[in-house]
Amino acid sequence: MKQIRWWNSFNLLGIILLGIGIAGFLLQGKMVFDPGRPHRGYEWVLYLVAGALMLINGFLPSATAPQSNKPRRPTDL
Repeated sequence: MKQIRWWNSFNLLGIILLGIGIAGFLLQGKMVFDPGRPHRGYEWVLYLVAGALMLINGFLPSATAPQSNKPRRPTDL
């Protein structure tokens, strides 16, 4: 059975991005901006989407080598 790693860098960065996005929503986009670019007011949505994608990626199990369908014997341990 595949194990899901709950605490990894994807989840940590996803939580940070979600926090930035929520803060941008609560402050009507006044704190979330990209330096050198014109302020449009919807940048916080991009942070929310990026955070959600990072969390989804962090919760997905990693790919492992395929296991054979042959039943295991006690001597195989």
